[in-house]
Amino acid sequence: MSGVVLTETVFNWPGLGRLAVEAVFNQDIPLIMGTVLFSALLVVGANVVVDLVYVLIDPRIRDGRG
Repeated sequence: MSGVVLTETVFNWPGLGRLAVEAVFNQDIPLIMGTVLFSALLVVGANVVVDLVYVLIDPRIRDGRG
């Protein structure tokens, strides 16, 4: 998340990282919780997608031969 914040700040792009930083500075607790929850869901979703694709790519995982 810190890389996103740095990129959005340097290039003056609006985004989730900048929104989270502004929420912290404004002490907007519900917005902070929302950005953290959304970021966590993105990470979990990406991990699930990678696990599913990994099963399709590697036949050893499908067969149970570790």
